[in-house]
Amino acid sequence: MGATCTRRLRPQMGFPASPRGLLSYFLTLHVLRLGSAEFRVVGPDRPLLATVGQDVVLPCHLSPCADARSLEIRWIRHQFSETVHLYRNGEDLDWAQMREYIGRTQLVRDGLSSGTLDLRLTGVRPSDDGQYICTVRDAASYEEAMVELEVAAMGSVPLISLEAHQDGGIRVVCGSAGWYPQPEVLWKAANGQRLPSVSQRRSSDERGLFEIQDVVVVSGKGDGNLSCVVRNSRLEQEQASSLHISAPFFHNARHWMAALGVFLMLSVVSFGVIAYLWRRKVGLSRTLGKRDAELAWRKFLLPENQDVVTLDPNTAHSQLVLSADRRRVRWQSEERDLPNIPERFTYWFCVLGQERFREGRHCWEVEVKGEVGGESRWGIGVAKESVERRGRSFLSPDGGIWAVRHKGGRFASLTSRRTFLPRFLLPSRICVCLDCARGLVTFLDVNTGVEIFTFPPASFKGETLRPWFWIGTEKTQLCLRGSTS
Repeated sequence: MGATCTRRLRPQMGFPASPRGLLSYFLTLHVLRLGSAEFRVVGPDRPLLATVGQDVVLPCHLSPCADARSLEIRWIRHQFSETVHLYRNGEDLDWAQMREYIGRTQLVRDGLSSGTLDLRLTGVRPSDDGQYICTVRDAASYEEAMVELEVAAMGSVPLISLEAHQDGGIRVVCGSAGWYPQPEVLWKAANGQRLPSVSQRRSSDERGLFEIQDVVVVSGKGDGNLSCVVRNSRLEQEQASSLHISAPFFHNARHWMAALGVFLMLSVVSFGVIAYLWRRKVGLSRTLGKRDAELAWRKFLLPENQDVVTLDPNTAHSQLVLSADRRRVRWQSEERDLPNIPERFTYWFCVLGQERFREGRHCWEVEVKGEVGGESRWGIGVAKESVERRGRSFLSPDGGIWAVRHKGGRFASLTSRRTFLPRFLLPSRICVCLDCARGLVTFLDVNTGVEIFTFPPASFKGETLRPWFWIGTEKTQLCLRGSTS
C-alpha cells in the first residue's frame, strides 16, 4: 500500500543580521523550495494477483511523501486516451473514463494528504488483466509508475467422456470451462505415465473466460485409471477427474459401442449438472452432518420459502398491461394513456416488482407462458432502485441490471459482453435468487433444478434492489408465482 508520512515542524529561525548571513539564508530557502517541488511516483515491485469477481486495490504513492490533493492523478492502461480514472482539482472526472471502468473505480481519498494514490477496482474481469500506469502531474513536474495486475479464475471440474475407437485405441475427451488465463492440461495413465495429447480446442466466452477440450488416444491390454488434470499456473491450483476403463472396451468393439451409447446419453443429460452440483454438495457436507447437508442442499437448489412478488404499475411502460392481481404482465402494440411520472419506464418495455430488498436472501418464481423460444422477447432479473427509466440505458450490471433474456432466437445473460446460453437451458419456469450480502444473482430452472446462470459477485453498496421484467411480444406473458391463468 502507500507510504505514510510524518509532518516535520520547521525550526524557528531568526532573521540573519549580516549580509553574508542574509545571502546564505536566501540560498538555503531557494534550495528547499526546489526540493519540495520534486517527487517520484512509486508502485509495487511485483505483480498483483486478483481472481475474477473480487475487488482489488492498485497501490501507488509519492516519494518523498507529500500532499497530493492539489495534483492531477490519472490512472491509464497504455496511453492517455485509455483513462481508467482521473482526479483533478479535487474532483473525480467520470466523463474521462473508458466505458468498461465507469462505476468500477474509486481513488482512495483518505490517503491523498499523505501521498497515497491507491485505486480500488471492483468486480475484477479477465479484460482487466495487464499493465496500469499511475501518473501524477503538477504545474512543473510529471512522474509515473507502472502496476502489473494478473487476473485469474478457477474453472470447473473436468468432464471426461469416451468418444470413439481410433488407431487401435479409445479416443477420450476432457472438457472444462471458466478458466483464466488459458489453463494447462495433463493426462496421466494408471502407472503415472504422462500421455501425449493428440488435439486440443480452446475458446473463450463473452466474459473472456476460457473453455478447453483436450483429446488423448488410450490403448491397453487390461483395466486401468485415466486422469485428466487442468491447472491454473497463476493460482498454482488445479482441478482433476479420473475414469476407469475396463479391458472389454479395448477388445470388443460391439460391446464397447453399446456401453458408449449409454455413457454418452448419460453425459448429455448430466453435463450441466455434474461439476457444479457435486462441488456444491461436497462443500456443504464438509460443514454439516449428512442429513442436514441433504436438507440444506435441496433448500439451496429450490428454496421452499419463496418471496411473493407483485408488479408495480407506477413503473410499467405504457405498452405493458398488468393483471388485476399485479402478478401477470403482457405487451400490446398500442400505448396506453398513463401519467408521465418519473418512476415510469419510457424507452424499454420494463416493469419493476413492488417489493424492495436491501439485505438477506430472496427468491421468487416466474413462469413464461405462451411462446418461450422462437421469436419471443422477454427478460427476467434484478435491478437497482436507481436504474435509469427515462432513456436508453445499457441493460447490464453496469446499468444496474442483472438478468437473463430471450431475444431474436437467442438466450443470453445480460453481462456487459453478452453471455449466450445453450438452448437446452431455455426454461419455462425460472427461480430468481438474490443474495444481497454476497452480491450474487442466480437463475435456476424450476422444472429440473439446474442452474441456468450466476452473475459474478457484485457490490450492491447498500442499494435497494427490485425484481425486473422486460417483455416485447404479444405471444408471451410473464406470470409470477401464485397468479392464475
